[in-house]
Amino acid sequence: MSAASPGGFRGRDLELELLDANSEPLVRLFGHPGGDWDPPEEKYRNLRVDPPAGHKDAFAVLYTGNTLATVAIECHILAADAADRYTWLRERAEKYRVVRYAFDAPAVFVPIDGPRNRAALGLAGGQRKFAGYECYQEVALALFNRYGQVVHGLSWESFHRNQPGRVYALWHHHKTTVRLRIISPDPYRVLVEDDEWNSFLAANPDVEEIR
Repeated sequence: MSAASPGGFRGRDLELELLDANSEPLVRLFGHPGGDWDPPEEKYRNLRVDPPAGHKDAFAVLYTGNTLATVAIECHILAADAADRYTWLRERAEKYRVVRYAFDAPAVFVPIDGPRNRAALGLAGGQRKFAGYECYQEVALALFNRYGQVVHGLSWESFHRNQPGRVYALWHHHKTTVRLRIISPDPYRVLVEDDEWNSFLAANPDVEEIR
């Protein structure tokens, strides 16, 4: 198949990722009121596995990660250059709050990475070429339309340099299915006040702060 035919895969060709209840920590950074729980407005559904243009009303995604470094790099707070020099932006970090979740039921995700799934979904390098997020969004819609009632979301190792962790993109209507709940006390801390973040920085003194 090619990225132009995102529905051309077969279920038997795909691997699944199964998570036991509360087997992975889930953490998220958000900068807008309600971003800890509410689906984003359709006009903001423009990230990697959000619906493609013309289908923004099809579903909404709650993006989480299994490490704080993962979500920090996904939000462009933490960055690595070609020489593996890491930096973080204090001004940007001060705009984000940290929320953590538990999920009390098993969760099922379709990975969009790994050689088998990437090839089956048309997401291998030669298939997707330089299409940006468009090919991922088309595949996300095809997966949602076919399996959205039995699978809870999509997952992948962060595509950023050195892959600091795994992203779990949960479809919002499955928050109740996996019995997702917020475990962070309210009010949430901003990232620069978070204990895990400050422990990460202390353990990695080469990560340079940029003010």
